[in-house]
Amino acid sequence: MKLKLNWGSGIAAVYILFLIGMLIMVTIFMNQDVCLESKDYYTKGIKYQDEIDKMKRTKELPEQLDIKVGQSSIVLNFPKIFKSTELNGKIYFYRPSDVSRDFTINVETDSSSAQSIPTNNFLKGFWRLKIDWTGKGNSYLNEKIVMVN
Repeated sequence: MKLKLNWGSGIAAVYILFLIGMLIMVTIFMNQDVCLESKDYYTKGIKYQDEIDKMKRTKELPEQLDIKVGQSSIVLNFPKIFKSTELNGKIYFYRPSDVSRDFTINVETDSSSAQSIPTNNFLKGFWRLKIDWTGKGNSYLNEKIVMVN
């Protein structure tokens, strides 16, 4: 028995192959992990005005938070107008390429209002730092992008 192909069979085969390809692509894309910056991304967006106010208050300080990235550490030098006992807050480390690497540490300054964070356990590359800190009863917010080598 000889199988004979005509235009109708060819068109049907193209449509079937296209449908199979689309189903494969939909299956692959539906199984991709889509992660936002944080799990409560939308609630944080609503409260963003608080962060804008903190950043504005930070810019009005006579001395700014100084962030220096060295070979083995990140050093945060807080403004000298605040005593080290008046400073507290959190430092958020965001890794945009891998949300599972994000972590938070507390602000713990020494007597000179500085904090050194060793980077030997950090993944090399791009990090976004968000320092949410308070001093003398006011809250402040600094953001900085750093490259860890």
